[in-house]
Amino acid sequence: WQEKSLQMEWCLECHRHPESYVRPREEVFNMEYQPPADQVALGSKLVKQYKIQSLTSCSTCHR
Repeated sequence: WQEKSLQMEWCLECHRHPESYVRPREEVFNMEYQPPADQVALGSKLVKQYKIQSLTSCSTCHR
């Protein structure tokens, strides 16, 4: 059973909009983590803090 499809579109959604999915580093391995109501605001802050780039070229993952 899978929570989400592991097809490329699922991956690209996160690469295109990381602010919707990024979480604090200390929560990366917390499988019970629930994103806050203001996830996009928190995510935007974390994207800047962690210097996350929205990379979608094929070579980003397929090397």
